[in-house]
Amino acid sequence: MRLLLPRAHTAVGILGMLAFVLTGQYMHWVHDHLAGMPDGPRLLHRSAHIYLMWASLLNLALGTAGASRVDDPMRSDRGGRILRCVQGLGSALVLAAPLGIAVSFFTESANVSLVRPLCRYSIYAAALGTGLHALCGQALRRRP
Repeated sequence: MRLLLPRAHTAVGILGMLAFVLTGQYMHWVHDHLAGMPDGPRLLHRSAHIYLMWASLLNLALGTAGASRVDDPMRSDRGGRILRCVQGLGSALVLAAPLGIAVSFFTESANVSLVRPLCRYSIYAAALGTGLHALCGQALRRRP
């Protein structure tokens, strides 16, 4: 269990970066570099593409920097367990974000009303998850 979250973050980060490259190819080949597309949908395609890269890089950073190692047997007291659980929730939110953004890229980017709740909530999830992860990680490091 100790290495499960870092490996999951790394795998999701790598898969997300692959999806980032593939969504770029999709815009290139299917939509001819988005040429002639109205401004709104073009902006939504490009921003979802960049958000996908951002969320994937967050996962790569958490996975490869070792920040995801929330299971420390030396911190088995109740406070440490609560912090690890909250940090695990943060990891789950960050892990889910690239999938939500990738789905949004294909389902919400053609929306002429510029409304895309799935992408918005995925971005919020990544930001909240990163914050929870960082705060709990700092608290765990400061504990005796």
